[in-house]
Amino acid sequence: MPPLKNITFFFNLLKVSIKESITNRRTFLVQASMMVLNNLIFFTLWWIFFRQFHDINGWTIRDLYVMSAIGFGAYGVMQVCFGELEYLSRIILRGDLDPFMTQPKSLLIHLIASRSLAIGWGDIFTAVLLIILGDLTAPLTILLIITSIFTGFLVYSAIGIIAHSLVFWLGSVENLCQKYCDSLLLFSLYPSNIYSGGLQVIMFTVIPAGIIGYLPVETIRNFTWAKLLILLGSSIGFMVLAFYIFYAGLKRYQSGNHFVTRL
Repeated sequence: MPPLKNITFFFNLLKVSIKESITNRRTFLVQASMMVLNNLIFFTLWWIFFRQFHDINGWTIRDLYVMSAIGFGAYGVMQVCFGELEYLSRIILRGDLDPFMTQPKSLLIHLIASRSLAIGWGDIFTAVLLIILGDLTAPLTILLIITSIFTGFLVYSAIGIIAHSLVFWLGSVENLCQKYCDSLLLFSLYPSNIYSGGLQVIMFTVIPAGIIGYLPVETIRNFTWAKLLILLGSSIGFMVLAFYIFYAGLKRYQSGNHFVTRL
């Protein structure tokens, strides 16, 4: 399927998914509000810490606002756009890929974008609120935060695809896959500069929280085109890797009539 048609298909699918997710407005408002409250409680703990100690290795409370807005915003966009990603391993294990494989559309996009989670809007609303409260409204800052939310969305999505694709090789490990994805969200909301040595390498590779939180903050603190290109390149690189791993695993799925029977 040509790239342009994939993009058009994705936006059409997203439009339908979002409409479906907000059909029950009362449920939507409750879920979004509870998520905003949960996020603000988490953020307040860090806010109290920074008010007491003022900085962490040079990071100030303003950097906390930037990191949190990007982390929550990126995760929210992933839930809104790729809500089915959370259930990808279950779909694979049950052999439910078959109906998708018979359609002339991008299989992976069709899978992960076929559901939109209303709860993701709570994360997006939190990001907007933090931008306002943190006075991060300068045009360049806003542009870089939006760019960083997009790159963070790519990294969250890529790690989700990679984690859930592991079931092609490892079998029924969907709980482990989800915990891996949850750990990425948790670590991305912590300043990565508190880690050193081998742990910092892990934060940019195995659990690339540094690409979601640390690198965007450093890019906004002291902007250079090199930092921006590294941010864009690394996030796109993870997404390319994710597509490669998923379709490599898909060959194993296609080698049998039903994946579940081979476990």
